[in-house]
Amino acid sequence: MADRQSIEDVLVEYCYRCDLNDPDGLAMLFTEDCEADYGPGVGPPSVGRAARRDEAARDLALFESTSHHLSNVIVEFEGENRARARSVIHAWHRTRAEGPDWNLRAQYHDALVRTADGWKIAARRLVVVDAENFPEEWGFHRLERNP
Repeated sequence: MADRQSIEDVLVEYCYRCDLNDPDGLAMLFTEDCEADYGPGVGPPSVGRAARRDEAARDLALFESTSHHLSNVIVEFEGENRARARSVIHAWHRTRAEGPDWNLRAQYHDALVRTADGWKIAARRLVVVDAENFPEEWGFHRLERNP
């Protein structure tokens, strides 16, 4: 139970760091060799903590403020030092440009590993249910639902 709570804490801390516009703190939640895939239109998957930090800085700079809400966390252990997690995210974004706020309803699909510094995200894939007012060209991965 302690490991499950530690993993959930990492996922929640990610949202907190987004809302603070803290790409350095956000990057420290990932492994040095992480891979993050936010969708083909956003760009190819980033590889490495430094790339994750740079991508987060680029994306967060678009917004005056954000509010990320994480829920429905499911953790499945694949051994003592590896786990997979799925969580639901609702993220509100106020852009710096004129226009309506952006809203994202999605899921994070994560692989996590235990490190000497605690649990870290080794791989993340954003799977989107609905992206309101985001640019069409961002081309997110869509949640596949049963018919």
